[in-house]
Amino acid sequence: MNKVLKNSVLVIVFCAVSLTMPAQRMLTLDECRRLALENNKKLKVAEEEVDKARYEMYASYANYLPKVSATGTYMHNSRNLQLLSDENMAALNSIGTTAQGEIDAYREQVLAVYNNDPMAVVSWALLQHDPTLNKLVTDLMSLDVEGSLNQIGEQVSDAFKIDTKNVIAGVVSVQQPIFAGGKIVAYNQITKDLRSLAESKLDMQQQETLATTEKAYWQIVSVANKLKLADSYAESLRTLDKDMDKMLAAGVATRSDQLSVKVKLNEAETALLKAQNGLTLSKMLLCQICGLSLDSNIVLADEKLDDVLVTNEVLHFSESEIEANRPELKCLGLANDIYAKKVAVVRSDYLPTIGAFGNYVISNPSCFNGFQNEFGGMWNFGVMAKIPIFHWGEGYNKTRMAKAEAKIQQYTYDDTKEMIMLQVRQCETQLNEADARLKQTREKLDDADENLRMATAGFREGVVASSVLDLARTAWLQAHSDYIDAKIDRIMAAVNLRKAAGVLTK
Repeated sequence: MNKVLKNSVLVIVFCAVSLTMPAQRMLTLDECRRLALENNKKLKVAEEEVDKARYEMYASYANYLPKVSATGTYMHNSRNLQLLSDENMAALNSIGTTAQGEIDAYREQVLAVYNNDPMAVVSWALLQHDPTLNKLVTDLMSLDVEGSLNQIGEQVSDAFKIDTKNVIAGVVSVQQPIFAGGKIVAYNQITKDLRSLAESKLDMQQQETLATTEKAYWQIVSVANKLKLADSYAESLRTLDKDMDKMLAAGVATRSDQLSVKVKLNEAETALLKAQNGLTLSKMLLCQICGLSLDSNIVLADEKLDDVLVTNEVLHFSESEIEANRPELKCLGLANDIYAKKVAVVRSDYLPTIGAFGNYVISNPSCFNGFQNEFGGMWNFGVMAKIPIFHWGEGYNKTRMAKAEAKIQQYTYDDTKEMIMLQVRQCETQLNEADARLKQTREKLDDADENLRMATAGFREGVVASSVLDLARTAWLQAHSDYIDAKIDRIMAAVNLRKAAGVLTK
């Protein structure tokens, strides 16, 4: 019963541990490269820079097309406009009263003349007997001149008062550049180069990311193989430590030999622990590069192989291939073009510019039929030209300055090109050295294996001292470690050469 209970507890504990441990994930080199490209933050920034440059290029096309804009406004004023002074307004409002007074005065004068002149009295009597003429005179005498003219004066006065307390106005404008000194064309070409420049920077960042990923990947493979080597070395010492009692009893080993083996075993166990910790840290670094959680349980495909596979590819790149593929040279070449076009942009500021425009203006109150409280509008169009005449040599000097900047950029390109060609040749030399070292370490590996085998057999037979066995074991461990380093160096030398030639992403 106790045994069954104990086994049940063990099963529960094992299941709990299994549930808490993250699932193991197998990663190949291609998968690591893909994850790094998908999750690298600097790459995301570079991709956004490409989008930004593309949108800027699209925006530059709009400079060829007419620009249409509409403007509207509403304004409330505390007072209306008045085109006449208050004195003139008062005179208009009382124009009938003034006229009536003058007419009455003139009539009094006429009556006075008639009253004093006998002939006028006779004429007035005859006038009274003519019905038509009498009616006309009666109508003229009864005419309300004051009221009529005052009303007309008030109407005229009101017409000179403009209702501007609420003003609404709007303008629809169209502008079309005809000639801008070549600035629009040059700017459009510059934005295209800026987009290509952003794409080249993205390629450069991708290659840097891939190089970092491969370095971290092969570092893990190297540490994993050295861990296997350290484990094998420690296991051989454990076996030898167990056999020391028999060898002491047989008289083929001494107590000093036994202690020496134990010391070596402790050193091997310590080295094994350091290798395990180094492998853990190396995997955490790769997880960070690939955008995975740092505690992800990853295993690399090449880590599980018994031996690191090294291809014997021959890599050589011509100068034209390097110039066409290296993103740094692409960037500098595009910068040359941009600075050359910048000269045209600077020069265009001092050339004539011609543009056409058209407007439609609408307002309320309208001023096209008096000042009426209604909407009224008009359209207009025209051509505008601006011709620089004299700027005290400013345009000439700025153009020369832009040309100097273009020459500086060209010199920078030539210098960088020479340095990159030198870097590629150095990488080719390092690759050849890695090939030679790999061949040498492979030959030394066979000798070290045979030397250790013979030393171990001789030590067991008592004909080889423990110091000789220690030397043989140390040489074996160093030979295997050098062989692993040589293979990883050969792989990384090829990666560095492809990166130097600009073909790491291809």
